[in-house]
Amino acid sequence: MMLRVAAGVVGVCCSLNSFADLRPQSIEQLCTVLNDTQLRAGEWTTHKDGQEGCSSGARLIRPDAVDGNKISFAAEGASGTASRVRLVLNVMLPSDDDAAKRELIRATKRLSVRALGLSIPHSFDEAIMKGAPINLAVGSGHATLTRTVVNKQNYVLSVVME
Repeated sequence: MMLRVAAGVVGVCCSLNSFADLRPQSIEQLCTVLNDTQLRAGEWTTHKDGQEGCSSGARLIRPDAVDGNKISFAAEGASGTASRVRLVLNVMLPSDDDAAKRELIRATKRLSVRALGLSIPHSFDEAIMKGAPINLAVGSGHATLTRTVVNKQNYVLSVVME
């Protein structure tokens, strides 16, 4: 009985120790975590301002569409350690934003499992479809959705995981 209690305490301590970390242990792994969604982030680099990270170019949601809705991925950190990953959806034509939001949900689910250890809950999916801000604890960190209005038609949805 005492052995079970000791094993339980050790297990809890180990899990709490890694509670605020992104799951991929190497920056190379993190920069390639969404390659299968055609969001290739390239190599981890240090910028002139001292910030570090990797980022993909903006990819059209539908290559055959003229709407210009785009999605991109970035990882940020310092001293060779990633502390945040971000997906950004630029909606240029709201009449076709459902397809764009579904693509953001798809990429967010994959990134959440790979970076935080668990898939985002259904309430996060719903918030993306509504464009409503939300902040939830997920796996080993937090996922946050924000909406920024650019002008009457255009807006940006950002998913940040830390």
